[in-house]
Amino acid sequence: MFSLLKLMRWKNLVLIFLSQIFMVLSIFSKDQFTFPVLIYIVCTFCFAASGNIINDIFDIIPDKTNKPQKVLIPKIISFKKAHQTYYLLNSIGLILTIYGSYLLQNYTFTAYGIFVIALLHIYSSTLKGTPMLGNLVIASFTSISLLFFLLIIPSSSDQNLTLLIYSLLAFLINWAREMIKDIEDIKGDKKANLKTTPITMGTRTTVHIIQGILLLTTTVLIVIMYLSVNTLLKCYIFITLILPLCYIFNRLHKCFERQHFSKISKILKLIVVFGILSIALIKIS
Repeated sequence: MFSLLKLMRWKNLVLIFLSQIFMVLSIFSKDQFTFPVLIYIVCTFCFAASGNIINDIFDIIPDKTNKPQKVLIPKIISFKKAHQTYYLLNSIGLILTIYGSYLLQNYTFTAYGIFVIALLHIYSSTLKGTPMLGNLVIASFTSISLLFFLLIIPSSSDQNLTLLIYSLLAFLINWAREMIKDIEDIKGDKKANLKTTPITMGTRTTVHIIQGILLLTTTVLIVIMYLSVNTLLKCYIFITLILPLCYIFNRLHKCFERQHFSKISKILKLIVVFGILSIALIKIS
């Protein structure tokens, strides 16, 4: 059982689950946290878990080189068991989306579930090895999973704007992180004949693209600071988000080894956590 949880990357899943609950309770009200919203959060959990499994199924060759100590399929978990868990999670997620559509009388919910299952499978089997496109797909999935709240929660214009801003920031930071992970995995990806951005365009060019994304992210945060009247939020954004992003921007010039990029990836993940926590300050005036 624990091996299956590791395959699903349970720590990331718990972070996603708690983050979505935290975001809804912070941006919206407790009354807006309805049963269909909880169903959607559980669906996202199931789809993200199944996406991690199918990704590892297709990534056996590069993972043997990039992270041999973490390879679970087929060494610890058989292909059959991995596929069975993948189909089970997708089935649970899809059944819940159908039920959610029934409750909301809006079948966009079900269409979302089918779209996500198909997209994550196509990503793992094909798009991951496509320059830039694979990174954009995963970053978009993160952003879309937040924006979907707008379709199931009646919200004000201020709430809409807040969620749009956080969706944009999630997209940009995850885009940069996915490209950094491609640089980390370049050795194994070459063996698997994948055509990721650093393989086709070179590591240095990819670093410049990442720096451009970080610059855009920092610009968005500076605009938010300028427009905000919340002094505490301004200080928080500057210390926990802008300064670390500036550090990463400068540090990327000096990154040459896999472990260097791995450190940057972990810092970006921490920035995502700090970004989520910043939502709690929005209502403080």
